Amino acid sequence: MTTVIIDNNSRTGRRLLKDIARHPRVARIVNDLDNTPSPIPEEELISLEEFKKHFEDAIYENLGLKIIL
Repeated sequence: MTTVIIDNNSRTGRRLLKDIARHPRVARIVNDLDNTPSPIPEEELISLEEFKKHFEDAIYENLGLKIIL
């Protein structure tokens, strides 16, 4: 699968989108950038609390600063 961002404000972009819409089995138009697949597998994602703890520890180890998020 390939992701392409098309400027739908240009004449050429609108024409491309119209052509793509004619072939729904080959291409799919997604209007929101939020619907794009994540480049990181879901099982590798961590919770916000885990991130905060890891970030606080890294700041302390690397900079000697104690922060609380």
